[in-house]
Amino acid sequence: MSAKYEKCAFVVEQDLAAGLAMNTVAALSMSVGRFVDGIIGDAVKDGGGEAHTGITAIPLPILKGAAADLRDIVLKAAGLPDVFVADFTAVAQSSRSYDEYIRRTADLGTAELPYIGVAVCGSRSAVNKLTGSLPLYR
Repeated sequence: MSAKYEKCAFVVEQDLAAGLAMNTVAALSMSVGRFVDGIIGDAVKDGGGEAHTGITAIPLPILKGAAADLRDIVLKAAGLPDVFVADFTAVAQSSRSYDEYIRRTADLGTAELPYIGVAVCGSRSAVNKLTGSLPLYR
């Protein structure tokens, strides 16, 4: 695993319904799993010798925040080296196809996008600096 990815926090817009929040974290998790090398540990064998697929080997807290908090995280993280950010917007969630998502997103600037979720991966200190003041999603 790359040492630069010690933690990955997911931040969900605090007013999302539970099902939409879970969908948001699932979508962000897929992006993190694809684009963050080394985040998934090796397969693990149980006492009977059966293999179990590797899971994440780093902490993954799920936090909540206001829409402005999510936008601020995206904007602040853009200037940080060795920080990976994946975002999920209301545009993505409401689009019926990926092509529609692409078209609708092209009409908005980064600061104008309606963020409903963001994943931030990096060193513990970098992730904590961006998300440390936010409460756990409960």
